[in-house]
Amino acid sequence: MRKITHYILYILIACTALLNIQCSGNGKEKKPLPELVQAESVMFDHPDSALHILESMPMPSARRDKENHALWCLLTSQAQVKLVMKISSDSLVRIAYDYYKPTNNARRKAMSALYMGDINYDLGNIEEAMQYYLEGKTEVEKTDDYKTGYLIMSSLGKLYLYRSLADYALEACTKAYDYAVKDSNRRYQMASLKFLARCYCIADELPKAIEIYQKCSEIALELAPISYYYNIQSEIALVYTNSGEAQKSQDLLKSFPEKFYPLLLAGTNYFRLNQYDSAYYYLNKALNTDNVYTKKDAYRILYQLVDIPQYRKYLKTYCDSLLFYTDSVMSLDKGKEIIAYKEKYDHQKLINEQQRLKLEKTETQRTLIVVTLCLVVLIAITIYLYQKRLVCKETTIRRQSEQLQAYMLQLHDNESRLMQNRQYLEELKTQLAAHEDDADGHREEQEQMERLEAENSRLQTTIQSLQQRIGEYSSRLSNARKDMEQLRNLSEEALKLKERDRRLADRLVDNHPLMAELQKKCRTLSEAEWQELVQLCNDTWDGFTTRLQARYPQLTEQELRLCLLIRLRFGNVQLAAIFAVSPASISQKKFRLKKHLSDTLQDGLPDETTLDRWVAEF
Repeated sequence: MRKITHYILYILIACTALLNIQCSGNGKEKKPLPELVQAESVMFDHPDSALHILESMPMPSARRDKENHALWCLLTSQAQVKLVMKISSDSLVRIAYDYYKPTNNARRKAMSALYMGDINYDLGNIEEAMQYYLEGKTEVEKTDDYKTGYLIMSSLGKLYLYRSLADYALEACTKAYDYAVKDSNRRYQMASLKFLARCYCIADELPKAIEIYQKCSEIALELAPISYYYNIQSEIALVYTNSGEAQKSQDLLKSFPEKFYPLLLAGTNYFRLNQYDSAYYYLNKALNTDNVYTKKDAYRILYQLVDIPQYRKYLKTYCDSLLFYTDSVMSLDKGKEIIAYKEKYDHQKLINEQQRLKLEKTETQRTLIVVTLCLVVLIAITIYLYQKRLVCKETTIRRQSEQLQAYMLQLHDNESRLMQNRQYLEELKTQLAAHEDDADGHREEQEQMERLEAENSRLQTTIQSLQQRIGEYSSRLSNARKDMEQLRNLSEEALKLKERDRRLADRLVDNHPLMAELQKKCRTLSEAEWQELVQLCNDTWDGFTTRLQARYPQLTEQELRLCLLIRLRFGNVQLAAIFAVSPASISQKKFRLKKHLSDTLQDGLPDETTLDRWVAEF
């Protein structure tokens, strides 16, 4: 029996250790080289300096120092992208991508996916770029690396925006702005707001677009160069023009310095205001560009000028030019349209794949929870058996100790009686010698001596039997004490296993996506999220809410939810954020709940027992 229990304990320890390994990931990371740390510290502000440091240091060995080699490849690719260098392939950053992909380093995984996306986008591999951006989006959400988060979401936003995928673009640009705010980076905020305003322009929500552009302009005035500001102002003017407010647009353009003056937009405004000479002047100046879209729009308006007699002589020139550039733009747009449809399809395919992976992850977590619950049950049964056996042993030892004490007392009494009888026999022998002539007395003394000798013989036998029994009981007690010590040791091991299981359950809870999000920042929960927490709590702690409801059906839904969050180890400040009340209100809720439970329980809830402890032990 003892060997079997040992085997059970060893199996439990092994299973728990295995689960801990699965939960803990790949272990501690190696410390990066000082040059790599220095290069990364200056990367965002001075990528040229970072690249110089990286190229000056010996490249870490790909065979002996894989981790530093992967980091060197990642940082070098990052510097090259930031310096807008021409990169012929993704082979360098792929080394980092392949190294970090199977690890638990979400930050490095997100960074390598970002630059894999950037390089593939520049190479024209749009589908691959989108896949890498979406991978990076998933990983960066697990970190507090807001810079990388902004870069990933802004890249996705621009990819969608330039292909008129308004819904996708709006979502991505909104997330990019959130990351920029969290990073307190005003330049990032300005850029993300500009693209966010463009999303609303595509969606034909022009007042909303102007509102965001104005907010963007305020940030641009804080930054250098001033071209940021006039670039945003020209986009605001374009919105006014497209909404039929050409005069308002032109009034805005009057404040522009000459080098920032948007010629095509000015020409368009003057045409709509029937100021044809000014329109003709600025539209012709706008033709001094290589941009086919600008030329097409300029010739389109110039062609409309031929209705004016003085410009009718340019009819053929404008018509031919307009047809030429219209055909050019149609060819480009057709290609873009095909790409857009393909990317929309690929994007949906990638989203479906991510949902599938998420479901697989959820299923794995459920399996892990089931295994954990099985371990809990096995540990509980083992502890129960140990405790039961321990109680039996203690009872046996106590009874044997009591019996041994009784035997010792009886032995002592018998030995005392035997000694007294021997003394009395000596006295009787003396008396017998002194009364040899007294037959009656002699007979009486002889009978007494016989009785005493018979009793002594009986006592001697009893004493021997008692001594034998005492010896046996002493041996049993010695063995029992050894067993007791072993059982106590096993019980301590079982308790340690129970504590380890508790920590494992806590880790499972902490690794849940919703719990991880709430631990970073608490907020009010939707009904679906409440149900998700209920399911998590029931899976982890053997139907906690179900047991609580069954035992105390009079508890309100609010009280049940409060117990649920307490069991998930949320503090008063966090509870206040979730329930959207003050911490003082949470304290009052806990006081009322404790009183409610005390009134319900037969023996009441002890004053020294806190509500949090009672819920944790339920």
